[in-house]
Amino acid sequence: MKDTGKHDRSAGLVFGAILPHGPDLIPQNAKDIAQMAETRAAMEKAGRRFAAAQVDALILLDPETIHTTQGIALKEARSCFMGKSMLSIGVSAYASGTAGSVNERYLCDVPLADAILQAGRDSALPVAPAGEKDDLRLLGGAMVPLWFTLHPLPEPRPRLVVIAPSPTVPRPTLLHFGVLLGDAARKSGKRVALIASADQGHTHDPHNPRFGFSPAAARHDAMYCEAVAQNRLDRLLEIGNELIEEAWADSLWQTLILAGALTAAPRAVDFLSYAVPTYYGMAVAVYEPDSATKPVL
Repeated sequence: MKDTGKHDRSAGLVFGAILPHGPDLIPQNAKDIAQMAETRAAMEKAGRRFAAAQVDALILLDPETIHTTQGIALKEARSCFMGKSMLSIGVSAYASGTAGSVNERYLCDVPLADAILQAGRDSALPVAPAGEKDDLRLLGGAMVPLWFTLHPLPEPRPRLVVIAPSPTVPRPTLLHFGVLLGDAARKSGKRVALIASADQGHTHDPHNPRFGFSPAAARHDAMYCEAVAQNRLDRLLEIGNELIEEAWADSLWQTLILAGALTAAPRAVDFLSYAVPTYYGMAVAVYEPDSATKPVL
């Protein structure tokens, strides 16, 4: 949609989702195509609902900073709640990356990214630009959800904004930033989708050599899924840092940003799937207006 400066009544946040990022969800990457079939089917359904929403821009909440910090924490046997508090906002013209055998390059919505960055600065939030000169680098945490949403669409596809929170951003700040995103979407005059790329507990499998086993994964995932299914994402505030670390979940930060956005633009939830096909849990949910038609696709 061309930005005329006028606010269409349907502008703003019109679609939301929680999508996992297991690399084998992309069929070309799967060693066993049946292993993640349930979650893949839910992702395909979410992708069709995304296409039906006819958005102009997609804001993707990327777990890349969380992944990097958790990797350091695992290696050094320390807490993942470390490092500088930051909300990194991609401001480059393009974002590109590789996920297994899949390569993709997406056109970014620079005006919307700049508006979000400025709004964050105006609110004294810990925002910072990323990828100012070169393509913004995308890894699996972004590439997998995009494969099921932007990738299938014909050109011109909706433009992309990528935002990565760090694990030390306070929870009230994450919620506040979500409200700010909803406001920026409305002011843009565009139809905007907000997707939280999120995997759940990684300690479900006692034979996994990297994460090992902890019953915290099942406890975390049960609390998370209940909050999603009941459309009460605010209940994620009850999940303690210790439980998150024992479960090695990477979902809290992105989902709380989504929760903040949904407080300003409430949406009905359709909880499509939860499964643990390997050592980590994956949940799929979409958020649409109560009046949205939900065809069986």
